[in-house]
Amino acid sequence: MFLGLRRKTGFRMNKTAAFLLLFNSFSWFFIGQIIVRKISLVLGSIGVPGLWVGLAYHVSIIVSGILGAAFLERMNRTTFFYVWLLLGTFASFLVGYVTVFSPLVVLFAVAFAGFSLGIGMPFCLAYFSDAFPVERRGRAGGIMFLLTTLIAPVVIISTLELDLVSSSLIYAAWRGWSFPILLLIGLRSRNMTIKQSRTSFTSVLHDRTFLLYFAAWFMFSAVDGFESVVMRYMPIFDESLSFIMAIVEPPIAGFSALAAGVFSDWVGRKRVVIFGFVSLGIAYAVLGIASHVWISWLFHFVINGLAIGLLWLLFTTVLWGDMSGCGSEKYYAIGETPLFLTQIISSLATPYVASAPDIGTRAVPLASFFLFMAVIPLLYAQETLPEKKIRDRQLQIYTKDALQLKQKVEKGKK
Repeated sequence: MFLGLRRKTGFRMNKTAAFLLLFNSFSWFFIGQIIVRKISLVLGSIGVPGLWVGLAYHVSIIVSGILGAAFLERMNRTTFFYVWLLLGTFASFLVGYVTVFSPLVVLFAVAFAGFSLGIGMPFCLAYFSDAFPVERRGRAGGIMFLLTTLIAPVVIISTLELDLVSSSLIYAAWRGWSFPILLLIGLRSRNMTIKQSRTSFTSVLHDRTFLLYFAAWFMFSAVDGFESVVMRYMPIFDESLSFIMAIVEPPIAGFSALAAGVFSDWVGRKRVVIFGFVSLGIAYAVLGIASHVWISWLFHFVINGLAIGLLWLLFTTVLWGDMSGCGSEKYYAIGETPLFLTQIISSLATPYVASAPDIGTRAVPLASFFLFMAVIPLLYAQETLPEKKIRDRQLQIYTKDALQLKQKVEKGKK
């Protein structure tokens, strides 16, 4: 079974480092969300708005990612990854011990933690894109997301009852276990050299295919960030629904990412992305019509989990590498920003929604409208999986079916 999985995903030892580094980085980000919330509670107890903490963390991720892609592209990839992991481990330790200082120092430490993640994410994603061929990138990314959604929640739950210092030690240890990846895999330097290209941020922003996909991705992130706050303040939303959402959505998102990766490698990315937007738009429409019915919430949680896994996989891991070819760091630096903008929008929307709890009855139907509108740019976007790869997949399927039919006919003659 393992050999079959290895053959299908294209795993080799020189690909394992890229896979594990990306898995560690994504899971480290989700674990860091809990640390940031704990720091927000600590500062909130002394009158400092927790909003500042979330903004410092996520804004620093976005800014550092763009700056890193702009100024560090000539750095040796092996050296860069060592420095990046060292920064992340140190930042993880730091956030647990600064709450005894002034709020300004705490915010600086949180921003430094975001910086230590963001500055390397475009290079990590680009390395993953370089390691896996385009026709296997979706499956490999799907497996990575599945592991993230299954393992990261376990780590998060284990830290919920711990104090900030103990949580930060686990946070640092989680980042630190990725060091042996670079030591034990034994990658040759040529595999870790950043591919040079003439790609600039200007050329990225003039790429029509990039802009069309990015517009849809940005609209989804804005809706997801705002609606995640709105739903929590709707009258019917209680602890039982919150518990169901926490239990249902993560594993569904993980398995959805795996299925989306497989299908996107077969039929292309565009069809899968459109399916995700349409299904999520229907889920919000059902919730807007029957928000007082419990089953409509369960339906929404299931579809939302499916759409999140599907869209996060394709928009953060697959699409930008498909359309960029060589030198994809700048594509990823801009393309990954809506993932973190979702958290910023949630933080900014919380005070507004809390002061107007009846907004949910109006906002949920609007979410469905904007998600359907997001499909429009996708209709004009090009497929990023090469047409030849799709035809080759179809030919393999037809050949396999023909051989099976031939075997059945021969057995029938006997």
